[in-house]
Amino acid sequence: MLEATDYNPLDRWIRARLHELIGEANAALSDYDLPRFARAAEVFVDDLSNWYVRRSRRRFWKSEADADKQAAYSTLYDVLVNLAQVLAPVLPFVTEALYQNLVRSADATAPESIHHCAYPQADASLIDHELLDDVAVSRSVVTLGHSIRASSNLKVRQPLSQAIVVVAHDRQASVRRTAELIADELNVKSVELAEDEAALVTYRLLPDNKKLGPKFGAKFPQVRAALQSADSLAVAHAVRSGQRVTLGEFELAPDEILVTPQPREGFAIASEGGVVVALDTHVSPELKQEGQAREVVRRVQDLRKTAGFEISDRIVLTYQAAGEMKATFERWAAYIKSETLADELREGEPAGATDEGEIDGMKVKLGVVKK
Repeated sequence: MLEATDYNPLDRWIRARLHELIGEANAALSDYDLPRFARAAEVFVDDLSNWYVRRSRRRFWKSEADADKQAAYSTLYDVLVNLAQVLAPVLPFVTEALYQNLVRSADATAPESIHHCAYPQADASLIDHELLDDVAVSRSVVTLGHSIRASSNLKVRQPLSQAIVVVAHDRQASVRRTAELIADELNVKSVELAEDEAALVTYRLLPDNKKLGPKFGAKFPQVRAALQSADSLAVAHAVRSGQRVTLGEFELAPDEILVTPQPREGFAIASEGGVVVALDTHVSPELKQEGQAREVVRRVQDLRKTAGFEISDRIVLTYQAAGEMKATFERWAAYIKSETLADELREGEPAGATDEGEIDGMKVKLGVVKK
């Protein structure tokens, strides 16, 4: 029997989200509000699949059956059973199939059908609001960080040195508590907090010509000059908050000002909803080599999948590479072996299932054989 202390924060978070959903589902069904019910269920399923399951993959896959692995499986089982019961009124056949597979196949004394079960009720004691807030803030940071990588053409597998985050003072503790998670998601070596975005960025302020030209006519050049001499950070804050901006005799609506962030050299930034994230985009030779090793791991995992290997199968990995990539295999051998369950890593003619391609413009050939 697992104790409460066996469940890690990720387990406790998805359980809290589950009971939030149960409460919302009960309220929505009581009001015959199916769109509200569907929206809440859709958000929860996304949280479950794209955050909890993805973040727990290593726990599911590891070979040792320790308390952490048991907690992950127990949590996922409990959540799936309860989710099926929550959705049963609107997805009767799919949820019945889930129930028969998850419950009846393991317990013949359970109710014969999911539709014979009592509807789930929320347990307020399991809804940890601080934990929910922490994850919400961290996911906002991660989303912005990923958008920076996409716009800067930086693959997630390429490690970066740091992320700098600006949030309101009442959210800074959440970033500190989840800094390790954020660093892992964004593949950065460290996550730092900055007091305000002035340390990261300046703003270029321009008037919306189409709106303000007709509005101010001959005085429009004065409006442009007033914006250029204004406190750009203060105006940017006001615009993001939806507040009107007064510049001398001119009063401007938030949608009449165009705010363009100008990051400091070597950084790329993104902001939304009061959260600002900056990534150090400089890739040192050491970081580049680590990124190459991660790409090797990805390709080996794809090879394992193509070859039909089980998740727990041990392998012998052979490779051919030259120059810089050969040095990457040598320096990162322990990491590559650990991540791919390779008992041996050999240089030579690849055998078994093979893959040939380029990494950073350099030819690499890989081969995997089940041990």
